[in-house]
Amino acid sequence: MMTKRHTGAGLFAAVMLMLTGCGDSGSSSAPEVSSAAEFEYTGLQVDAAEGVDPECAECIRSYFLSLETRDYDAYQKTIYPPYRENCSEYFKKLGSSPEESFEGMCSKFDEDGYESWKLTKLTLSYYGDEKASVEEFFMRFLNDGVFDEKFAEKAKADAKEMHDVIFSLDAIYAGDSQPVTVVPRSGILAIKNADGWFVFG
Repeated sequence: MMTKRHTGAGLFAAVMLMLTGCGDSGSSSAPEVSSAAEFEYTGLQVDAAEGVDPECAECIRSYFLSLETRDYDAYQKTIYPPYRENCSEYFKKLGSSPEESFEGMCSKFDEDGYESWKLTKLTLSYYGDEKASVEEFFMRFLNDGVFDEKFAEKAKADAKEMHDVIFSLDAIYAGDSQPVTVVPRSGILAIKNADGWFVFG
């Protein structure tokens, strides 16, 4: 059994930090392995802190499951629609596409020597100083040219709720007896409007 995850976990964490805004890099990026008895896989389980809206948690769970199953249609359903449309134009300017970006994100978990992996645990909590962290998210995307101030203001006006959600993510690789932490700590922005919960992913 391998006890470390190298390229896949590190690259995926880097991509998530770039694409989803605020995160806390204070904890180690080295994957952690439990020494408990043989692990029994029961699907992606969610451990949400008190106060996290269950529907918000389910939206984020669906987002990550779409990466595991490489289901682009399911992924699209979790993304905030105006952001999804805006990103299509942004990727065109880069000579890429949302589909290519999605495939790249999915492959970030892949590891040499392992045929497959499954996500096992998703831990969620709201960021402490949410107003500041949400503003930082928007400023980062404005500075990177992902969207403009008009888009940002419309998104804020559309939102019934908006949260910078801190998450960690565990996965188990085929042939291993225990899951490992592939994303120790990062952030993703979740928005609730009249149609439900979505993410900027």
